[in-house]
Amino acid sequence: MTGPLSNASRQLEELVDVTADWATDLLRRTAAEMSHALDREAMQDVEGAEEWRKPTAGRSFQS
Repeated sequence: MTGPLSNASRQLEELVDVTADWATDLLRRTAAEMSHALDREAMQDVEGAEEWRKPTAGRSFQS
């Protein structure tokens, strides 16, 4: 294909590539942030739990 349509097609392909790269990067960053947030919350839950700070506390689970 030649002429203006040829240029438009290449520009559209470039736009799609850039958009896909941006979306992939955004998804990866969001996944990493969510993972770190879950790790932080789990660590705070464990460190803040009363039974973990008392070595003599019972180890059975209560419902």
